[in-house]
Amino acid sequence: MPEKSYIIQLSANVFIFVYFITIRGNVGKFVAKLNIIEDGRYIEIARYDSGLHEPHLDIIGPNGDKKRTIDYSILENDQALNVAIQDFKNNWKVYIERWRKWHAERK
Repeated sequence: MPEKSYIIQLSANVFIFVYFITIRGNVGKFVAKLNIIEDGRYIEIARYDSGLHEPHLDIIGPNGDKKRTIDYSILENDQALNVAIQDFKNNWKVYIERWRKWHAERK
């Protein structure tokens, strides 16, 4: 089962971490995480993954808790991984703005 991981840099302090395993040419398990670097710490903002069985998106709050989970079980893992990367590339500013709002409300 070949494994692959890489980083897609979106700005100086924002990146997508991508990891997946292929089985017979298809994506088996995967994770795509939207991260920011703030105060020298890596902070996970959102995560698409194949979970135990089905693809889904977890929206992560400032405490590291899951604020929301969105089901993507209608997609195969290959499709879900592509959706994840495109979503984060297109909408990363929105995800971070929402996280910062939650973070400010927490104080």
